[in-house]
Amino acid sequence: MKNSNASSAAGLGCLVVPLIIVLSPILFFIYMIDTYKKEIFFGPLYIIYASIKVLVLEVPASNFPYGVLLFLGVILYGSMMIPKIRSLYDELPVLIPFLQMCFLMLIASIIGFYILNAWADNQTYAKAEAVLLTVTTFVLMRLFMSYWYYSFPISSMITREEEQDIQAIQVNGGSVSQSPLPHGSMHKNLVLFALIFVFFLTMFFLSKIPPTLDTNKLMKEQISREAAAGAILFHGEEKNGIQAKNFEVPGLTRSVSTRMLIWDYNLEDNDKVQILVDGKPIHDSIVLTNTPVAFTVPVPSVITIKGIQDQGGGLTYAVKFPQTKYTFFNIVAVNGVNTYTLMPTP
Repeated sequence: MKNSNASSAAGLGCLVVPLIIVLSPILFFIYMIDTYKKEIFFGPLYIIYASIKVLVLEVPASNFPYGVLLFLGVILYGSMMIPKIRSLYDELPVLIPFLQMCFLMLIASIIGFYILNAWADNQTYAKAEAVLLTVTTFVLMRLFMSYWYYSFPISSMITREEEQDIQAIQVNGGSVSQSPLPHGSMHKNLVLFALIFVFFLTMFFLSKIPPTLDTNKLMKEQISREAAAGAILFHGEEKNGIQAKNFEVPGLTRSVSTRMLIWDYNLEDNDKVQILVDGKPIHDSIVLTNTPVAFTVPVPSVITIKGIQDQGGGLTYAVKFPQTKYTFFNIVAVNGVNTYTLMPTP
């Protein structure tokens, strides 16, 4: 009886393990397609659209999911390695440069998007520098592709003699084996090298992700130079000891306007505030959400945040000045005010 049970378990194991091996990549593929539809199907166009929004709104956006870039690279390289799928490229050679171009331009778009986000979040670069670096990335990638396809063309001309030989073989009842695409191995290697580059690029981007915020420390100091714009501390209306405070913001450039980002770091509940500069309102009523909103303010000046409407739980918000990287977490009562004194560098 024991031997029979052991045999049944072994047989079940032999069935389950191959099933898991087969289903896992399929389920992963379905998950990626379902979760990242826009990123996968629109690729570079989606990133270009997001980059334009960053420039226009002057607010950082969520970074492109780098796992999607690796996923697309693996799919493209695998399609060039699997014989049954590779035959599609023999029938439609234009697919190779088209898919390679989409993948390489997606890489360039993500690098440019990262640079623009670095400007919008922390002013790592000046705006003009960020735009110039982004455009340069596109131009260099486009020049590289032009050089590549000039050096390794994907199609070749068939001479008149070769065409006559093929027709003669067909007339005599013979079959003509389909010749491999010219420079096929080089184009396959291009995808492989791009995939390796993407891997190291992803490691670099992941190393730049800000560390997890110490909420206990933030509740006491209410200041951080590590918080990214749009950082969410809690997913409910919680005060956690935060007190209404006024702050001084040092390290700004005199007589040069600076950007200020403001958002709700708690649950979105349509709280409203008024923003004043030196006592004059620049925005009468702004609804706070988890997405930052940017304003340009002069230096030196005194920024006043006045509570207009609290939907319950406290009117909590965060303010970030990218030039200094300082983020201030605060709370204000309805009709109450907090002030931020912008102090230029001596």
